[in-house]
Amino acid sequence: MDRRKFLGLSGTTALVSAVGLPVLAHATVNDSPEETLQIQWLGGATMLISFDGVTFLTDPAFGVGKQAIVMPNPNEMFDLAKGPNIKPQPRFGALPAFDLGAVTATLISHSHPDHFDAAAEAKIASDMAMITTEHDKQVLVKKGFSNITALPWGEQMVFPTKSGQITITAVPAEHSENAEILKILGPGNGYFFEFVAGDYRRTMYWTGDTFPVDDVMAKVQALGAIDVLVPHVGGVGVTGALGKISMDAADVVDMVDRLKPKRVLPIHHSTFGLFLEPIWKLVQAMERHEAGLDVIAEGSTVQYQ
Repeated sequence: MDRRKFLGLSGTTALVSAVGLPVLAHATVNDSPEETLQIQWLGGATMLISFDGVTFLTDPAFGVGKQAIVMPNPNEMFDLAKGPNIKPQPRFGALPAFDLGAVTATLISHSHPDHFDAAAEAKIASDMAMITTEHDKQVLVKKGFSNITALPWGEQMVFPTKSGQITITAVPAEHSENAEILKILGPGNGYFFEFVAGDYRRTMYWTGDTFPVDDVMAKVQALGAIDVLVPHVGGVGVTGALGKISMDAADVVDMVDRLKPKRVLPIHHSTFGLFLEPIWKLVQAMERHEAGLDVIAEGSTVQYQ
C-alpha cells in the first residue's frame, strides 16, 4: 500500500455547538508567574505550551462538526493492499478559543490528518516557525509552508525566553508495535522539554503517537527525570486492519512505571470519533498509582509550579 495514499488526506470544517468535557481528575489552575509551565489543552493532540514569554502550538487540528477531519479510517477493517476507507471523523465539541497570534512556533509530531488538518492548514500563516520530522518537513513544504526545521532524533533546539530558556530534544515515536505497520504509518517525533528560568526548572515529555517500546523508553530515560508526562491515548485502531496505533490505559501505565514521572497529563482522547477508549479507563487504571494524574477539560489550562 502506498503510504502517501494512506496518509495524504485531510479534513473539512463545519460548525457545531460546544459540548464540554468534565474535569475527571486533579488539575492545578492558579494565578502563577510567567516563569511557570502552563499547558492549555485544545483537544486531540493540540496544546498551547507556554513558558516565560514563549508559546508552542502542538499538532494543530482545528476542524469542528461532523466532518471535522476526513481521513483514512484506522478503526475499520480493510484490505492492506488496496488501502483504507475514507471517513469523516466528528469533533464532539467546539474548538476552544485561543490566540494563534501569540504562538512562537508550532511543534508537529507527525502530519497525519488528525495531527495537522485542513482547517489548521488554512489558518496558520505560511511563514509560521515549525518543527517536525524530515519526512513531514517535505509534506509541509508541499503545502506551502516555508519556515520549517527538521529535528532528527537526539538533536536539540534552544529557545531563549525572557529570563531563561527552553531546550527541546526530539525522540523517536513508534506509531505501532508491528514493524510492517510502522513502515506504513511512517516516522514520528516525541519531544522532551526542559524549561529553565532562575531557580525554576521543569521537564516534560510529550510522547507523540508512540508505544512504550524498549528503544523509545531507553532514549527518553537517558534524558533525565520527568516532571510531566503528556501521553497520547485513545486506543485508536484496535478494531481495524492496522491494529492498535495509539496507546490505551495499560500502555500508559506501563510507560509511567518505566519513566516514573511526577505527573501525567493525558491528551489525544475524547475529542474526535477516532478515539475508541474512554478516558475513564485511564483514570481507573491510575487510581492507586504514585504518579499524579491531571485529566482536564478541553480549553482548560494546567500549571506546574
